[in-house]
Amino acid sequence: MIQLRQGTVADLKAVQCILDQVPEAAQWVPDANEFFVADAGIAIAGFLVWRHTAPDEIEILNLAVTHEFRRQGVAKALLARLPKADVFLEVRAGNLAARGLYQAAGFGEVGVRPGYYQNPAEEAIVMRLQS
Repeated sequence: MIQLRQGTVADLKAVQCILDQVPEAAQWVPDANEFFVADAGIAIAGFLVWRHTAPDEIEILNLAVTHEFRRQGVAKALLARLPKADVFLEVRAGNLAARGLYQAAGFGEVGVRPGYYQNPAEEAIVMRLQS
């Protein structure tokens, strides 16, 4: 059974391992931002990193789930744990799986950031949680 909980410093090594396994995830450097983990007991199945950009606004910095736990509702459950606020994120235009996940979770496209991503260069789609 997977338990969702607040991430701690002790989880940062596992988060880095997930980033190493999931090249399509944004390469967030584990730091002091707030994050949740999906703890599967024997391993961390995924994580969600976010920060407040204003008192009532959140920006998602990264969301990643290991390959063996994908399509089991882990990412959707992590998104559901976010505090009530306006939530924004950027996602690679070509990452159709992530865009579909966010749309299914209630996000809508609100803008484009040309040249936002590197290696490879790609535009970002800005999405906002529609409440």
